[in-house]
Amino acid sequence: MMEKLKLQKGLLSLRVMLFILAAIPPLYIFLAIQYSAITVPFWDHTELIRWIAAWYDGDFKFSSLWAPHNHTRPLVYRAVMLFNAVLTDWDIRSEYIYMYLAIYGTFVCHIWALFKVTKGYSGKIVYPIVLLLVSLILFSPVGHNNHWWSMMFQLNAANFFIALGLVLVFIKPEQWPSQVLAAISIWLATFTLTNGFFALISAGLTVQLTTKPFWQPTRWSLFWAINLLFLMVCYLPGIALSTSATAHPTLVQLAQFSLAYLGVPVAGLIRFPYLHMFDLPRIFTTNAICGGILIAIWLVLGWHARDQFRKQQPAAMVLIGFGLFAIISALATGWGRAAFDEYGVANGNSSRYTIFGAYLVLGQLYYCAACFSNGLWNRKGSRFIAITTISLFVSFAVPAYIIAARVYSDANNFNNILRHAFPWGLHATDQDRLIHPNPEFVKQLKSHLQRLELGPYNSRPYTNQFLPVENFKMVGLLSAGRQVSQRFIASENGLKAFAVTFVTPNGMQKNGYVIWNIVETGAEQPLAKGEIKAANIHDWDDVRIKLPYFSGSIGREYKISFSALADDKHALGIALYNPKEGQNASVDLIELSGITTTQPLSMALRLDYTK
Repeated sequence: MMEKLKLQKGLLSLRVMLFILAAIPPLYIFLAIQYSAITVPFWDHTELIRWIAAWYDGDFKFSSLWAPHNHTRPLVYRAVMLFNAVLTDWDIRSEYIYMYLAIYGTFVCHIWALFKVTKGYSGKIVYPIVLLLVSLILFSPVGHNNHWWSMMFQLNAANFFIALGLVLVFIKPEQWPSQVLAAISIWLATFTLTNGFFALISAGLTVQLTTKPFWQPTRWSLFWAINLLFLMVCYLPGIALSTSATAHPTLVQLAQFSLAYLGVPVAGLIRFPYLHMFDLPRIFTTNAICGGILIAIWLVLGWHARDQFRKQQPAAMVLIGFGLFAIISALATGWGRAAFDEYGVANGNSSRYTIFGAYLVLGQLYYCAACFSNGLWNRKGSRFIAITTISLFVSFAVPAYIIAARVYSDANNFNNILRHAFPWGLHATDQDRLIHPNPEFVKQLKSHLQRLELGPYNSRPYTNQFLPVENFKMVGLLSAGRQVSQRFIASENGLKAFAVTFVTPNGMQKNGYVIWNIVETGAEQPLAKGEIKAANIHDWDDVRIKLPYFSGSIGREYKISFSALADDKHALGIALYNPKEGQNASVDLIELSGITTTQPLSMALRLDYTK
C-alpha cells in the first residue's frame, strides 16, 4: 500500500512538473514579444494608412476593407487594425494585445482538443507530456517572424480561426452546432488569410473520406461543399490568381519547397537556423529531409488509423485532417513562392510559414496521445521508443529557445533604430529605407501621420499662440460662394494645427462640407487642404484642424481660407471678433468675400506648434 501511495505521489508530482514546463514556452513568447516588438509603422504594415487616413478625412468606405491584396481579402485583419488605430491614434504597441489574444486563443483550442482525444485525464501522464510537446511547437521561436511584427496578427488570427474550425469539425463530427460554428470560424479565417480556403477544403475532404464508399456524398460533405461554393463566389471575383510576371516552379522545386515548409517546424527546433530577424537560410536540405520523414510517419500512422478514421474517431480525424491542411498549404504556397526571387525553393525555410506547416506534426502528436492514453500502445517497447524520442526532442528544443534570444535581441535593436526614422518634417533620412522601399510612399506616409498626429507623432507636446481679439462682432456665414480668410504670421517653428470657432446660426440643420486650405503668402499652391463634415460641428464648437508639420514656419505669413456650398438655411458660420487695438492692420485680419462689413474683423484663431 505504501509503495502504491508513493507511486501515486510521484506521478502527481511529475504531472505538476510537466504542466509547469508546458507553461514556460507561452511565458517565453510573452516576454519575447514585450522585448522585441516593432512599435512603429514598418514595411507592408504601413499600407494601413490608406484606410486610417480615409477614416479621419471622412472619405472612408467600408467596402474598401473588402478589396483584394495579392491573393487575399484580409477583411478581418483590416477591420481589427483600423478599429484599433482609431481607438488609439494608431499606437502600434496596442496591436500586440490582439496578437496575444490570437496566439493564446489558439493554444486554448489545442488544450481543449488534446483533452478530448485523450479522454480527459484518463491518459494519466500522457496528457501533460503531449501538452508540453504541443506547447513547444506552438510557441516555437522558429516562428519568430510571427511574434515581433504586429502585421503578423494576420497569420496569428487566421491560425486561431483555423484551429478552432478544424478541431470542432474533427472532435464533434456529428453535431450540427459544432459544424456551423466551425464553418463560421473558417470563413473568418479565409477573410483574414487565404489559408482559410485550405482549411475548408481539408475539413470537407476529411469528412468525405470517412464515408463508405468514400465517393458517396453525405449531409456533412454536402454542407462543406456548399460552404466552399459560396465562399468561392464571395471571395474569388476580382482576385488576380496569376500574373504574367508570376514564375511558377517545376514539380521538383515544388516538392523541395513543400518538404522544407513541412519540415522546418521540427528541424528548426532540433537545430535553430536563424542568425538574425531577417535571416532566410539558403540551405533547405535538412528541413526537406525532416519534412519527408514527417510525411512518411503520417502515412504510416494514417494506415494504422484507417479503421478508427472510418468510425470518425476524433484523434484519427485530427491526424488526417491536420496533415491534409499542412500539405495543401505547403503545395499552394510553394506554387507561388518556390520560384520567387533569388531565394526560390529556400523560401520554404521562412519563419512565418512554420505556423501552418506545424499542423502536420501536431496531428501526429494528437493521434499518438490517443493511442497511448487508451492503452492501444501499452507495450514496453512502444513506451521506450516514445520516451526516448520525446527526451531527445526536448533536449534539442530547449537550447533552440535559448539560442533564439539573439533574434529577438536583433529585433529590439532594429526597433530602436526604426523609431528614429520618424522625426518631424518630410525631409528624407537614412532610415527611410527601413520603413518602406518606396521613398515617395515614405514621404506620403509621414505626411499623413504628422498631419493626423498618429503613430510615432501622437501625444506630442504643443505650445499655443492665440490671435488677440476683443468683443464678438458677427458670424461669417459660409454659403452661396462666400469665403472667409485669415492672414497671420507664425510666431514659432513647427506649425502643426489651428483651431477656429464655428457657429450654427440657423439651428442644428447643417448640410455638406466646409472646405479649408492654408497657403503661404506669395505661393500659388496650398500647403494643405481638406474638408470637414458640417453635420459633425456643433454651435460654438472649437474645431481643431491638423496640418502637416511646417518646420521653418517662424516669421512666415500664411492665409487660412474657409468656404462651403450649402445654402444659407443649412450653412455654418465662423465667429468673427473685433481685433485687439493696436494690431498690425496688414496681418491677423480677416478677408471676406461676399460678406459686407465696414470695420476690420478677426477670427479667434489658435495656432499649435510642436518641436
